[in-house]
Amino acid sequence: MERIGCSELRELVSDPMDTVKRFLPRKGVIAFGGMSGSSVPKEFPRAMAKLLEEDQGYSLTLLTGGATSEEFERSVSRIARIFHRRYPFLSGGEHRNMANSNILQFFDYGLYKFNRMIRTGGLGEVDIAVIEGTAILEDCSVIPSLSLDSSLSFVRMAKRVIVEINESKPRLDGLHDVYMEDSPIPLRRVWQRIGDIKLRIPSSKIVAILLTEENDSSPGAYKSPGDAETKISDNILQFLSQEIKKGFSRELYERGDLILQPGAGSLSSKLEERLSQFGLRVDVWAETLPVKWALHAGDYAKHVSSSALFALHGDEKYLHEFYETRDFKNVVLRGQNVTNNPEVIQRLNLVSILQAINVDVYGNANISHIHGKIYNGVGGSVDFAPNAYITVIALPSTTGDGKISRIVPMTTHVDIPEHYVDVVVTEQGYADLRGKAPIERAKEIVERCAHPSFKDSLLRYLERVKEIGHEGHDPGLAYELFGDAL
Repeated sequence: MERIGCSELRELVSDPMDTVKRFLPRKGVIAFGGMSGSSVPKEFPRAMAKLLEEDQGYSLTLLTGGATSEEFERSVSRIARIFHRRYPFLSGGEHRNMANSNILQFFDYGLYKFNRMIRTGGLGEVDIAVIEGTAILEDCSVIPSLSLDSSLSFVRMAKRVIVEINESKPRLDGLHDVYMEDSPIPLRRVWQRIGDIKLRIPSSKIVAILLTEENDSSPGAYKSPGDAETKISDNILQFLSQEIKKGFSRELYERGDLILQPGAGSLSSKLEERLSQFGLRVDVWAETLPVKWALHAGDYAKHVSSSALFALHGDEKYLHEFYETRDFKNVVLRGQNVTNNPEVIQRLNLVSILQAINVDVYGNANISHIHGKIYNGVGGSVDFAPNAYITVIALPSTTGDGKISRIVPMTTHVDIPEHYVDVVVTEQGYADLRGKAPIERAKEIVERCAHPSFKDSLLRYLERVKEIGHEGHDPGLAYELFGDAL
C-alpha cells in the first residue's frame, strides 16, 4: 500500500478474482498493456483464466500492446475460445492455432496504425484497459512500468481502467515521456522530452487496483542469440562502418544525427554487445529494446529511446543492474504513438534493422507467415521500413539445421515490398541494393547473402526468369526448387 500515495484510490485495492467478476464484460473489448514480455499484467489474466475456464458464455475482442509473455499466453490458452477477435500480434499459444484454423479472427496491424485505430474507434470501444504501473502518486497519477507500448491509447479510450502495481520493480520516476496529444509531434532529438513523466488517468476511470510482486516472464517470441546472430551483427556493423565513411551518412554521423533502430530480440541483444568493438557511438531509437542497451546509455549508445525495455532468458541480471543504477538521464520510454510515428521516423534519419522469415531474390520480405499460416505479427516493421533513412533486412541464410534456405526465389507472402529494402544481411555477408535494377539486386542478394548450398539453385532460377520480363517469376520452378521454404 505504500506504493499508493493517492488516498482516494487506496480503497480500490481489490482481489483479482473479485475484480474479474465485477468488471469483465460478457461481450466487448479488453486491452492489456505490455510489450515483448515486459510489464504485461499478471494478476488479472491469471484470475480471468481460473474463473472462466468452465464458463464459455463470453465473446470478447482481445487487444495487446505487442508481443506478450509466455505466462500471459498460458493463461489465455486456457480460455482461448472466449475470444473471437485479437489484434495486433500473436505470441504463440492456442490463439495461433485458432487463427490458422480461422476460428479466431486475427489481423496483424502495424503498431502505429493499430494505435491510430484505437484512438479513432476503428476497433470498437475499449471496455476495460489493464496496465502495469510501479506507483500511484498523491495526485492519483501513475508511474508506469518498463513499457508504454499501446497503453497510452488503451487508457485514453477505455471506459474503465485497472492498474496493477508491481512491487517487484522499483518506482521508475523520471524514466517516461508520456505524450498523449494527436497534434504534430515536436521532437527532433532522441534525448528530447516533450510530455509528462507520469501517466494522468481520470480517477473516475480507475475502477480497481491490483497488487503483485511477480517478475516479468520471458517474451515467448524471442530466443537467446547464437553464432548466426553474432555473424549477422558483425556484417551489419561492417556495412554501417563503411556507410559512415561516405557522403551524407558521414555528415549525419559527424554531427550526431545518424540514429540506429537495432531491431528486436536476440539480434538486437547481440548488436549491443558488438557495437563497442567497432568503435561506433550512436543514438538509439526503437519500439522495443533489450535492457542491456539502457545500461550503456551515455556510452557507445549515447541516448536511448524505446517504447519498452525487456530481458531475454538469462539476461535478468541486466534488468536488476538497471534497477540499481536508476540513472535515466540518457534513457527514455515513450508510447508507440511517438516511437512508431512515420513522420518522426523520417525526421530522425534512422538506420532501421528489421528481421524476416524469408526474403526473395528481389528483396521482398516476408515477416509473418510460413506456408500460409500466421507465425507472428509484423509489429513495427511496416512503420519503420518505408520511413527509415536506410532499411536493412537481417536474417540467417538458412533454417531447419541448414536444410531450408531463407533466401528464396519468391515469397508467398509479402509484408515489406522490395521498394523499401535497401540492404539485405545474413551471416554470409551483406548486399547493398540501392540504385540497382531488379536483376542486379537479385544477383547481389544471391552472391552475397545466400548459403553456398543453395546458390546454384537460385542462380539457375534467375537464369530462367530473366527472359520473362523486368522482374520475372516462375512459380512452378520456384516450388520445384524451394518448395519446403515457400
